[in-house]
Amino acid sequence: MADSPSSNKFLYLIVGAIAAAGIAFGIYYFTEGDGGEDKVEISIGENGVKVDGN
Repeated sequence: MADSPSSNKFLYLIVGAIAAAGIAFGIYYFTEGDGGEDKVEISIGENGVKVDGN
């Protein structure tokens, strides 16, 4: 393995870019990502009120 400072800087750059991409994807996924719609269905009929929450 090469021990030159320039190769270590490149390695840190690659690891940092991968970590930043992972964090950015996690933030996107949990805030605006495709999580599906939350649906609540309320039915009122002869048998009373039925609430179906998904």
